[in-house]
Amino acid sequence: MNPLKRLFKRSEPQTPEQLMSLLNSTHTTASGAAVNKETAQTLPAVYCAVNTIAEAVASMPLHVFKRSDDGEKERQRTHIIEKLFNLTPNSYQTSFDFKVALMRSVLLTGNGYAEIIYDNAGRIQKLIPLHPNEVTVKKLENYRLGYQVTANGKIRALQQEEILHIRINSDDGVLGKSPITVCRESIGLEISSKECGADLFKNGLRPFGVIEAEGTVKEELAKLIKKQLLQLAGKGERFAPLVLTNGLKYNPVQISHEDAEWLESRKFGIAEVARMFKISPIFIMDYSNSTYSNFAEATKAFLQQTLHPWLTNIELAVLTTLVPERNQSMLTIEFETKNTLRLTTRERYDIYDIAIRNGLQNPNECRRAENLPPREGGDEYSQSWLQQSQQQEPQTDQVPL
Repeated sequence: MNPLKRLFKRSEPQTPEQLMSLLNSTHTTASGAAVNKETAQTLPAVYCAVNTIAEAVASMPLHVFKRSDDGEKERQRTHIIEKLFNLTPNSYQTSFDFKVALMRSVLLTGNGYAEIIYDNAGRIQKLIPLHPNEVTVKKLENYRLGYQVTANGKIRALQQEEILHIRINSDDGVLGKSPITVCRESIGLEISSKECGADLFKNGLRPFGVIEAEGTVKEELAKLIKKQLLQLAGKGERFAPLVLTNGLKYNPVQISHEDAEWLESRKFGIAEVARMFKISPIFIMDYSNSTYSNFAEATKAFLQQTLHPWLTNIELAVLTTLVPERNQSMLTIEFETKNTLRLTTRERYDIYDIAIRNGLQNPNECRRAENLPPREGGDEYSQSWLQQSQQQEPQTDQVPL
């Protein structure tokens, strides 16, 4: 028997509640709200943060470079990784769809999985995304990982080399934890606040009222009045007149959003979600404190503080999983980030001017970056930087004999 199959043997029976908890990773918070990846996405701030990060990473090309002995790097355009991550990883997904699905899985559950399909010669052919609920991970005695995949009623045991596994916030190096799991109490509070506001609007901003009577009210009359009040609370009837008899009086009790601090709690909830995902509130569509200058700085921070750790995580996972160990020291996996910071035309041309004058790039390289055809003589590098350095050298004074 396969040792991995013996490892993933059937455990003790679980109760339905335990099975649902394991499958959905649902946690009931102190606020009473159940938090999992589905309920968390009902918050627009969480939904926007997850999609913003996932789509930003998915829109970046992933390149493979070969390092020479003198430190030069040459792009390997025909490498299989270039095809899988820049064109299509399988027969039904584009590379963008695949990377978005993988990133959403990691952001929402802490783990993203893709099965690696090899041909008969041991070469990588495809990457097939796997749902986190289908995968169980175990640490083996030889300090490797084993994976059990359960799909369509079938159980398969896979080796470490057959799974691309991206994880975050891992305490044991085996399984990751999503920000939703770590910060579930804050998300639960935000969900409860949203539901409270929905109930408030549902009742026409009149949460309750008091019926006053001089004497004792019969039970039948009390039920009738309550039924009428509930009908008036429904949509389209909130401002209909209320008719009371037998000397009864209705005193509405008003409560404003400001008194309940509901609006402020909603603003605070957006900031909390932004902290969970290490993203500026500007990128989850909160422009209350944004200006042109701090938006430009937030864009740089988004690349350096939010995306850079994600890119490094994926680059290393791809290198150590999809590249044979004997070739890992010769290859480098890098995301192309230059298009993330979209500059104005003037800013780009100023940078090109500096690069050309200092011999860093030639005109044709700059034209190629602007999707323009090369021109004759444009492959020459400027030597003006050399002339400037010679002019700045101090002249030695000649002492007459």
